[in-house]
Amino acid sequence: MSKPVSIIADSLPFKPERYIMSPSFSNHYSRGVEVSEKLCTIVQRIFTSAVHVSNISPLDGHLHPLCLISLSNGAHVLLKCSPTPMTPLLRREQFILDTEARALALLKESGIPDIPQIFYYNSRGNLRDSAFLMRHYVTGATLHEMKPRLTPQNRKDIDRRLGVLAQKIGQHVSDSFGTLEQVASGAGRRSWREAFVILFESILRDSEDVFVNLPYAEIRHQLSRLSPALEEITSPQLVVIDFGHPTQVLVDPESKQLSGVVDLGKTLWGDIYMAEMFEEPSSSMLDGFGRSRIVGSEMERIRQLLYACYRSVERVTVQYYRNRDMIAENDARRRLTTILNKMAAI
Repeated sequence: MSKPVSIIADSLPFKPERYIMSPSFSNHYSRGVEVSEKLCTIVQRIFTSAVHVSNISPLDGHLHPLCLISLSNGAHVLLKCSPTPMTPLLRREQFILDTEARALALLKESGIPDIPQIFYYNSRGNLRDSAFLMRHYVTGATLHEMKPRLTPQNRKDIDRRLGVLAQKIGQHVSDSFGTLEQVASGAGRRSWREAFVILFESILRDSEDVFVNLPYAEIRHQLSRLSPALEEITSPQLVVIDFGHPTQVLVDPESKQLSGVVDLGKTLWGDIYMAEMFEEPSSSMLDGFGRSRIVGSEMERIRQLLYACYRSVERVTVQYYRNRDMIAENDARRRLTTILNKMAAI
């Protein structure tokens, strides 16, 4: 059984390598020298005193400020920092950096390929007063971007590899359900049903906070009515909720093979089949995972509907916390309507 990794400290006992996310240095150029000195100190603790920062490149368009750090030894590190104080966040997003650090630390112990190696995490914010982590920089384009360039065989190979990776991640188990932070602090739940309902209620409250028009009464009714199906899940496994989503999968443009994953911020202890790849899994995914099919019983079908309902609500809600994408929102609303109709028919 995997033990929760304690990483809430000034620094993590990892040996960092290459992946960094940080606040937008370009927005605070006046303090650039100070930040560079701190970065150099951290980098030299990770590598050797002979290694220094040769270039810092801010990466725009992300919830968390990111920077690609080029080092004098030819390595590249990604620096990831907490969102700026004025950034509107969902409840779960307030802990997303800590979640990712915990997940990366846990998976680092297993040496699972295609998972970025974490080098350093600081939750106290001594770099630009922001919590931050450093991790291996993974090259590649997202599966969403690469789709037009992939052959059917390329896609089968990627899907099979995703299935293998999901299975390896799920081998990590805990003694309670919930977010990584809850379990690490001893506040995990003994029941997956209870943990999932709390998770779902959190996104519903996020939605209510910004007055999103949703059928709340119907959603809560179906959640209450069908949640007993979750009681069959008794082993808390490590699961990345959005695992397999095309924007979260990185593909090598040359080899057309899986090169890594984008983010582990949506990791929790729960039902491994909550991973998004199992909503409509290909035969190659299932082959890699080691199972011929996912929905084999009525209870499994109900659980998949509950998970799909959660994802749809989240996809609608997040549009009200970001630059609103009406096409994505309408797609999510249509999907939610379809799912609620299926739930009502049970």
